[in-house]
Order: sequence, then C-alpha cells, then structure tokens
Amino acid sequence: MKHFFVDTNVLLDFLMRRPPFAVAAAELFQLAEDRKIWLYCSSLSFSQAHYVLRKVAGSSEARALLVEIADIVTIVAIDSRNVHDALRSSFGDFEDALQHFAAIAEVDPALEAIVTRDPKGFAAGALPVLAPPAALAAALG
Repeated sequence: MKHFFVDTNVLLDFLMRRPPFAVAAAELFQLAEDRKIWLYCSSLSFSQAHYVLRKVAGSSEARALLVEIADIVTIVAIDSRNVHDALRSSFGDFEDALQHFAAIAEVDPALEAIVTRDPKGFAAGALPVLAPPAALAAALG
C-alpha cells in the first residue's frame, strides 16, 4: 500500500473543489477513504485549512469539512524538533520546511512522497515530491 504526505494546497484543492486541481485531489482522498492508500496531513495543514475555509464558508462549515477529512487521513503533529529542524534547514519557505520535517519524523520510511502543487518549495528536502496527478498514477500503478 502506498503512503503519501499531503501538502496544504492539495488538501484545500479537495475541500474547496478548486478547478482544475480538485479532480486529482478528490481521487486521492477517495482512495484513502477506501483504504487503498494512506494519506498523511500535518496538524499545521488543518490549522491553515480552517483559516482559509472559515473565510469562505464560515467556521462551522470549515470544522465540519475538517472533521470528515480527519477520519480519512492520519494527522501528523508538528513538534519542537520539527520547528528546530525547519529553522536550521536550507528551505526557502518555513512552512514547507515544517511540513517536510513532520513527514520525515512521523512517517518515514513508509512514505512514498510529499504530494503538492509546489514542488519548488520542497526542493531542499530529502523526500520525493509528486504533483497530485503523478501521485494518483503511482497509487493506481
């Protein structure tokens, strides 16, 4: 079974049904719901998603959407070690560094890749990076 760490942008693509990105994201989350793949999201992604969703749908709807996702994915905590590693890293984007180090600390070695639409943000990392369509192809292949 394939294991993927999902970046915040992919989570939001799915939850907000953002075209054209929502299609591949929805298929990945469906595979996870069907227990054909494992998806991981950080606690930071949940916080960021709630912030964005509540602005467009209200806090109650944002929470309801996130409750559904929390039952599908494994939530990975961001801890002090992740923060220290991110601060000392060569990542240009601190949030991407936090995501990367959370994925490595909690999921590695089972993790296939980080799934994101921002591959440049993870270029300094040690993990493979896949766009959602490529992750979907890997999951189905």
